[in-house]
Amino acid sequence: MFRATAFALFVKSQRKWTAPPTKPESIVSFQSRLKEFGYSTDHILPHGSYLVNMGNPDIEKRQKSYECFVDELKRCEELGLKLYNFHPGSTVGQATVEESLTFIADCINNAHKETSSIVIVIENMAGAGNIIGGPYSQLGGIIKQVEDKTRVGVCLDTCHMFAAGYDIRTKTGWE
Repeated sequence: MFRATAFALFVKSQRKWTAPPTKPESIVSFQSRLKEFGYSTDHILPHGSYLVNMGNPDIEKRQKSYECFVDELKRCEELGLKLYNFHPGSTVGQATVEESLTFIADCINNAHKETSSIVIVIENMAGAGNIIGGPYSQLGGIIKQVEDKTRVGVCLDTCHMFAAGYDIRTKTGWE
């Protein structure tokens, strides 16, 4: 018999900007269930809201995204989680890729100052249109600008990887 040892979840609705605070009894219940079923917080990867776009050059829209992002990071810390995965965002066709990489890194740096321990995991993307994160160099461009590199990582989504042109079906393709 096989037993799951890892899972992903959303810490609030992934399609809403805000949510009520996490109830203390929900936090206790969540942590109790982790122990009951033998899950380690090392193997739980919450996924960020699909609305967040910290690569947006529009200051008000980026700020709204940042506030949602930080709220979710704080919810993760309340639950005792260590990791948080998110999509890096888009230039929306109104910024250069380099500008958007800097916007994203700045948001991560600021979020690190508002949280204490959460590791922010940047997910690679298919890279279609103005989406950031198709080429690995873009992920590297964000990480290069993050001040605390111990609190940033990468999630390689193999479907996104393949769609971005990384054919990993063979050893040669992987290398």
